[in-house]
Amino acid sequence: MTFVVARPDTRPNGTGPVRYEIRESVATAAGPRARTLATFRVLTSSVIAEAASRARRPFDAAKVRARAAALGAPQRSHEAAASASMLLAQLRDGEPLPPALVTELRRALPRRTAALPDSLESAIEWIGVDDAARGRALRDLLEVASRIPPRPRPARSTFPRLSSAGQL
Repeated sequence: MTFVVARPDTRPNGTGPVRYEIRESVATAAGPRARTLATFRVLTSSVIAEAASRARRPFDAAKVRARAAALGAPQRSHEAAASASMLLAQLRDGEPLPPALVTELRRALPRRTAALPDSLESAIEWIGVDDAARGRALRDLLEVASRIPPRPRPARSTFPRLSSAGQL
């Protein structure tokens, strides 16, 4: 039997997010035991896939999602985001869409009324990217930033004079 449990934060102040575990009951010679299939803070399709691959008994993803929802675990589905990202990548590479799909996409997508910010185009490639990839990119960016030499500043011989805005 597969089940989901909530584990409280183990930090001294207890202010961190709750950790959840997908566990499986297994009968052993020493009696029933539960083993962890996956640990998560946000339930995603990749967490479900990991747990299903480690399960020794029949695994029901719908029941796991329902139990996680009952516990209040945040859930995110990446299937639509992954499909949309693949579609955008294919369109950028110049692959044409059949006209019927173009018409249906125009019908399904909401009309936008406000102008999109310029930064949105570069942010689109990060939609649906897992936290590990985002962390690697951040570490790479910080490493590059640490290699940029600081700008030389002129040395001051005396402490600057302090004056209020009202005085001249």
